[in-house]
Amino acid sequence: MKTLLATGCMLTSLLLGGCASQQYTAEDLDGRIVCDEPHMRAIEQRAQRQAMDVHWVHCPTATLRVVRD
Repeated sequence: MKTLLATGCMLTSLLLGGCASQQYTAEDLDGRIVCDEPHMRAIEQRAQRQAMDVHWVHCPTATLRVVRD
Protein backbone atom coordinates (compact mmCIF):
# COMPACT_ATOMS: atom_id res chain seq x y z
CA MET A 1 0.00 0.00 0.00
CA LYS A 2 2.82 2.41 0.89
CA THR A 3 4.60 1.57 -2.37
CA LEU A 4 1.45 2.28 -4.35
CA LEU A 5 0.97 5.61 -2.57
CA ALA A 6 4.61 6.61 -3.10
CA THR A 7 4.42 5.67 -6.79
CA GLY A 8 1.19 7.64 -7.19
CA CYS A 9 2.70 10.72 -5.54
CA MET A 10 5.80 10.49 -7.70
CA LEU A 11 3.76 10.12 -10.89
CA THR A 12 1.55 13.06 -9.93
CA SER A 13 4.55 15.28 -9.23
CA LEU A 14 6.11 14.36 -12.58
CA LEU A 15 2.90 15.16 -14.43
CA LEU A 16 2.45 18.49 -12.66
CA GLY A 17 6.10 19.35 -13.17
CA GLY A 18 5.62 18.88 -16.91
CA CYS A 19 2.93 21.59 -16.88
CA ALA A 20 5.18 24.21 -15.26
CA SER A 21 6.04 27.20 -17.40
CA GLN A 22 9.56 27.47 -18.73
CA GLN A 23 11.90 29.93 -17.00
CA TYR A 24 12.84 32.97 -19.06
CA THR A 25 16.48 33.52 -19.89
CA ALA A 26 18.20 36.87 -20.43
CA GLU A 27 18.13 36.27 -24.18
CA ASP A 28 14.36 35.70 -24.07
CA LEU A 29 13.70 38.96 -22.20
CA ASP A 30 16.17 41.29 -23.91
CA GLY A 31 14.36 43.50 -26.40
CA ARG A 32 10.89 42.29 -25.41
CA ILE A 33 8.21 44.99 -25.65
CA VAL A 34 5.87 45.18 -22.64
CA CYS A 35 3.41 47.66 -21.13
CA ASP A 36 5.15 50.38 -19.14
CA GLU A 37 3.39 49.77 -15.82
CA PRO A 38 5.15 52.48 -13.75
CA HIS A 39 4.20 55.10 -16.36
CA MET A 40 0.61 53.81 -16.45
CA ARG A 41 0.41 53.89 -12.64
CA ALA A 42 1.63 57.50 -12.57
CA ILE A 43 -0.97 58.55 -15.15
CA GLU A 44 -3.75 56.79 -13.25
CA GLN A 45 -2.71 58.39 -9.94
CA ARG A 46 -2.61 61.85 -11.53
CA ALA A 47 -6.05 61.27 -13.06
CA GLN A 48 -7.42 60.09 -9.71
CA ARG A 49 -6.15 63.27 -7.99
CA GLN A 50 -7.91 65.34 -10.67
CA ALA A 51 -11.12 63.24 -10.44
CA MET A 52 -10.81 61.99 -14.02
CA ASP A 53 -11.34 58.56 -15.57
CA VAL A 54 -8.66 56.80 -17.61
CA HIS A 55 -9.62 54.17 -20.17
CA TRP A 56 -6.65 52.48 -21.83
CA VAL A 57 -7.01 51.58 -25.51
CA HIS A 58 -3.30 50.89 -25.97
CA CYS A 59 -0.80 50.86 -23.16
CA PRO A 60 2.41 52.88 -23.34
CA THR A 61 5.19 50.46 -24.16
CA ALA A 62 8.69 49.94 -22.85
CA THR A 63 11.47 47.73 -24.20
CA LEU A 64 13.14 45.45 -21.68
CA ARG A 65 16.93 45.59 -21.63
CA VAL A 66 18.82 42.99 -19.63
CA VAL A 67 21.96 44.27 -17.93
CA ARG A 68 24.70 41.67 -18.00
CA ASP A 69 27.53 41.88 -15.48
